[in-house]
Amino acid sequence: MNSPAALPLAALVHPDDEHAMELLLERVARRLQGAGWRVGGLVHRQDRYANGNKRMQLFDLRSDRQFELSQDLGCASRACSLNPQALAQASAVLRQALDDGVDLVVINRFGIVEASRQGFAAEFAAFVEAGTPVLTAVAARHLEDWRRYTGSLHAELAADEVQIEQWCQAQLERRGCASPIP
Repeated sequence: MNSPAALPLAALVHPDDEHAMELLLERVARRLQGAGWRVGGLVHRQDRYANGNKRMQLFDLRSDRQFELSQDLGCASRACSLNPQALAQASAVLRQALDDGVDLVVINRFGIVEASRQGFAAEFAAFVEAGTPVLTAVAARHLEDWRRYTGSLHAELAADEVQIEQWCQAQLERRGCASPIP
């Protein structure tokens, strides 16, 4: 069996209602960028609209460009608030990161949209095919979908910054990336 470090696809598995993973992914990505690595992708931030509805945003790790991932449909709405136009625009960030040959990519999460082969599913596959390490978050409720999607050829990481950074470093070494800092 492969060790987690040998697998170029890693998921931070977390409880369904926990959002600390989003901040953890961003901290790790920003620290790697600060060390000079070419890290691209998208991170997720969540807060609330004034009426209390959930507000979701994606941020490009390289430009800080913001995408309003949710739509405020009003207090009484029970409809899906996902903004498909913002999702499509954000996918261009991932495709550009792939074209630019980043050292590592963060894709904010694998969720129900990706499990249905939509959202960022094609981008996940393209990075894996290109050999670019991918770091993402997966809520427990989507873990079986994730395992089916990846054929279980991924590492499952705990919410531990040291472990995550060790996985990232192993991926960068596996790819033969030169240290960005002389």
